Amino acid sequence: MNNENLDNKKKKVVVLGAGVGGLSAGYFLAKTGKYEVTVLEKERVIGGLCSSFEHDGFVLDYGAHKLYSVIPGILDDIYCLMKERLIKLPKRNRLFLCGHLVDYPLRLSSLAQALGMATSVRLGFGYAITFLKRFFDKKEARSYEDYVVKRFGRPAYELVFEPLADKVWGNPSVLHSDMARTRIPASGGIEVILKLLGIKKDTSETNAEYFYYPSRGFGDFPNVLKEHIESMEGKVIVGIEIKKIEQVNKKITSVNGTLGGQSVSFACDYLVSSIHLPVISRLLFSETDNEFDQAINRLQFRHLILVYIFIKRPQVLDDQWIFFPESDLIFSRIFEQKQMNPELCPTDKTVICCDFTFSDDDWMSRATDVELASKCVKGLVDCGFIKSDEVASYLVKRVYNFYPRYDLEYNEKLKVVIDKIRQVENILLTGRIGMYNYNNADHCYDMGKFISNKLLEGISPVQLIEELERRMRNYKIVD
Repeated sequence: MNNENLDNKKKKVVVLGAGVGGLSAGYFLAKTGKYEVTVLEKERVIGGLCSSFEHDGFVLDYGAHKLYSVIPGILDDIYCLMKERLIKLPKRNRLFLCGHLVDYPLRLSSLAQALGMATSVRLGFGYAITFLKRFFDKKEARSYEDYVVKRFGRPAYELVFEPLADKVWGNPSVLHSDMARTRIPASGGIEVILKLLGIKKDTSETNAEYFYYPSRGFGDFPNVLKEHIESMEGKVIVGIEIKKIEQVNKKITSVNGTLGGQSVSFACDYLVSSIHLPVISRLLFSETDNEFDQAINRLQFRHLILVYIFIKRPQVLDDQWIFFPESDLIFSRIFEQKQMNPELCPTDKTVICCDFTFSDDDWMSRATDVELASKCVKGLVDCGFIKSDEVASYLVKRVYNFYPRYDLEYNEKLKVVIDKIRQVENILLTGRIGMYNYNNADHCYDMGKFISNKLLEGISPVQLIEELERRMRNYKIVD
């Protein structure tokens, strides 16, 4: 009888980070009934950049978020989880190109109007040259620039892809082609041309016709995950700072930290980390390892700035979000919260969120809130979206080290880091910053489900990390 009780005893799982990645892992593990789950979060609120916050009568998200997925079963899964707390919305987004709003998916009429005949001919000629070169150049593209030029031609690259990539991730000539494979759904210029002419249609794999959105703000998605974890006797603890991870013979035994000024400790059979990959790496390994230290220090991240411009007008856009390739505009995308659910905003006002990224050496890292907001307002005015006297106020949010940047050597550096972490036999990694994988909320949810399923199958964490890495390579981001 005693042996049977020991066999039925739940394994203790500690999850670091209460973003969607960590909460999804906690939710699926708790759902099995075989694990005692405790999620630990440094901040006072859960959700990370998938949370929502209140400001001046608005419920605001951290930029544009949607619930959509091409991973089989995941969107249905999320719908069953949230049900009536979701709104189904037709997706509306466009590109602002050469002073015009261009339909997305691309349509020949709007593209020709935006570009003019001369530019259109130049793009076609550029693609024709690229098409002919394919017969002689069989070398695989290594950089983002090579990947796009080989498929769309240099004029198209210079007009759209280069400036937008440079604004979001930095110089695309030293950016790995994996970033293009993840972000650009069309396989090449022929596919784009066929779609322009209406011969080939977009599919759910390349364009989201609709998406789901939590009616209370995107932050309700992580809230629902938390509610389910707690309903299954799991815990989600906020405001805790992790100080040390205890190990015996390469196996984690406990996680120690401080909560409200008091020391706390959590025993664990498995540790699931969704926190910043360099942070968990330094918690795990205190000894000097030059190759590992250099690899972890050289992993690159981009920082995020969100500038909320509050407008004295009921509504500004016809789209939920719009992309801006042109380099003379500071923002790479704008998003109107009211397009998601008007009930989250005052009836007589709206807010435009301008988002853009930067690195430590960019001027934006030293800019004041006033300077950033002024440039955003000027850009919105110059593009004809608002008038300067309609601006009521602004709010600036900065988020550091959030976007993994795939430089040309990122695979080699990441392999060194992951191989070292896999020496610890009972740790798992998940999430965007936890796995150094550029992905969306649906992918983080899928990671949690995958981890839970594989552990139930008896797959070891060491092998599971390798299998999860392979799965992530097939993730696609569909705008």
